[in-house]
Amino acid sequence: MLSPAEGNQVAQRQRSPEAAELLAAFQHAYSTAKHWHTARLSGTVLIALAAPLVIVFAPWLEHPLGAIAGGWALAARIVLRPAQERATRFAAAVQELFDQHVLGLLPAGTPQPPAYEQIYQQAHRRAADPGTGWYSVPPAVAPATAALIAQRSSTVWSRRLHWEWALVLATAAAGWTLLTVAVAAVHGATVSEFLIAVLLPMLPALLDATDLCQAHWRASAERSALEAQLDQRLDQAAAGHPPTLEDLRALQDDINRQRLTQPPVPDLYYRLRRASYENSMRAAAGRLAQRIAAATASSTPGT
Repeated sequence: MLSPAEGNQVAQRQRSPEAAELLAAFQHAYSTAKHWHTARLSGTVLIALAAPLVIVFAPWLEHPLGAIAGGWALAARIVLRPAQERATRFAAAVQELFDQHVLGLLPAGTPQPPAYEQIYQQAHRRAADPGTGWYSVPPAVAPATAALIAQRSSTVWSRRLHWEWALVLATAAAGWTLLTVAVAAVHGATVSEFLIAVLLPMLPALLDATDLCQAHWRASAERSALEAQLDQRLDQAAAGHPPTLEDLRALQDDINRQRLTQPPVPDLYYRLRRASYENSMRAAAGRLAQRIAAATASSTPGT
């Protein structure tokens, strides 16, 4: 639970062995979900990439490629997507336990937390060091406000990441589609050849790319709306009205709901952007802490 307002224990709590184990467990589970996601998309993308090559080098493979595309789309939706969703649900549940421990939040009403045996297993499968600085909140900030700042940091991080990756996906899909159409046109493909050799093999990839772009943009928009709520709560905290435990729990429920429905961003892109995001997150947390401290000091009698 949140302690009195002489400061917060976020830094100490996230360095504890329990927090380190939870952090390693949900990081590994998210990576597993991303691996299933990558496997699902890899076959679709490879088939789409093969379409222009078939037109140029192996036109006799047009019909088999279309059949392979349809079979892979079915297998991806029946087998690979459910496996990805199971790993995501587990990861989100463990991350919720981590947030409760580190931020001092009330327990969530649902769902039932994972068994410790599962958490232990996932944590010890992660080879890389999970780190100890997941949240960056100055220790002098009051606990309730520190929890708000941490929730905002997580929300802004996700909002930016989803928006950027949606843009990357949209650009790549549009570029490859235009290139494939150009190759077909240059080689004089007929309408039937284009439909069978190009559009049919590429259709699952285009549908997946469209769905993913929309899902990432939707996730970014949802986090933007939640970010506005968190900013409003921080303004109220600066005015001397810090959030209650119930307020923080309600905000955390929104965060957890979004984690359950968010599409994954590849680890490679996450690692590419991580250092920049961490620097901006620390700077924003420090600036928010200074603003709230100044507002509190100016409202205190005799200052």
